[in-house]
Amino acid sequence: MARRGIKRKAPDSYHLPNFGDYTPTMFLRSHNQKDLDEETKIWKCAFEPSITNPDETTNLLATCGGKTVCIIDVITQQVLKRFQDTDKNENFYTLAWTTIEVPGNKKINVLAVAGEGAAIKLIYPNHLLMYATIRGHKKYISCLLFHPTLTRLLFSGSRDGFVYLWDIGVPDKAPNNQYVPLLKISLQDTVGDALNLIFSEQSQLLIAGAERGCVGWVVSDCHTLIPTRRARVIEKPDIVFQHPKSKTLTIDGLINLPNDRIATKQVGSGEILIWDLADHVAKEKKEVTIEPLLKLKYPVHNVKYLNLGFSNGLLGVGDDQGNLLLYHIKEVLEKQRSEDEENVWEASNVLQWPNIVNRQPGESQRQDLVVNTVAISSSHEYVTGGTDNNLVCIWKRDSEDEAAALDGHKGEETESKTTEKFHAASP
Repeated sequence: MARRGIKRKAPDSYHLPNFGDYTPTMFLRSHNQKDLDEETKIWKCAFEPSITNPDETTNLLATCGGKTVCIIDVITQQVLKRFQDTDKNENFYTLAWTTIEVPGNKKINVLAVAGEGAAIKLIYPNHLLMYATIRGHKKYISCLLFHPTLTRLLFSGSRDGFVYLWDIGVPDKAPNNQYVPLLKISLQDTVGDALNLIFSEQSQLLIAGAERGCVGWVVSDCHTLIPTRRARVIEKPDIVFQHPKSKTLTIDGLINLPNDRIATKQVGSGEILIWDLADHVAKEKKEVTIEPLLKLKYPVHNVKYLNLGFSNGLLGVGDDQGNLLLYHIKEVLEKQRSEDEENVWEASNVLQWPNIVNRQPGESQRQDLVVNTVAISSSHEYVTGGTDNNLVCIWKRDSEDEAAALDGHKGEETESKTTEKFHAASP
């Protein structure tokens, strides 16, 4: 921290390693609530985890927005399944994948989705069949998180001021709609709505990025909790993570990184902070000021609810201009850092909003729009985003041959290539 009266040199800005080029392959308008729907917001997208290797993903992408949940094959660019909820008040805000064991020593993937309807819907992705509904929250559900190893346990954060912990059980042919929370955590007015949740097994902390800050609760007894008529309630957070001040306290970006590192994005701050959780917990203080290992440069704007995506060293996030920013942080995180070093790192890649070939009459070629969510495949071959004008964006990493061809063809030919491969399509 700089001493009073002493001017400190502004941090140097460096570029993270370039991660190759990506080409927009297809933008899908698959969540239509009406004809020519440019209003439905795609709030969340996430790749399906591999059943055999939880560190890898399949080619299937789950997306939610409006009353619709879609399963999209990013390779074929086809909408394989489309679930339309019958609740007229539903508007899905969040989803989460988990892999659980079922009888016969088998494993299956389950998708949980929730939103304005205040109920969690459990879905078989293979058939996109909703097999169970979990009710308990009084207001809309803004975030879902499955426990990283106790994969039947699901945290849900709601506008009603609580985070609940549920055991979703094992799916069978007889739906169980009598779910009871294992634990209730009070968010209180000082925290506000929880926008994202993460769980650290090393620290046994559940952490929320919320409307008014970033807080954590010690939850070390997940494996022993059982359903009871009156679940235990945690009234206050065990730790508050203080971020640098900006015009708002909202932490809308929160995601786990390897080795108990965390990435957080504070609305309006113009940066994404990467910090070591264990170092901050070790201070044994109720309130801890964030001391970042890295600062990532991010556009300054006051648009809220833009989620971070991460996979195998590549961090992604959208902005308010239709762009996707990628940060290849693996190498710099592994590098030894001196105490005096305070560098701000530029994005490795900025995937800019491309020209639309088959846009609707009257639809602008480029417009100010928000990319709410980003998901990255484990191979980094595909980067996807969801926008506030009802588009699921699919970008594919160029092969070495394609990259070499691009280097040899600049200007109009490069723009033509991008335009020819991009489409805005409805299923």
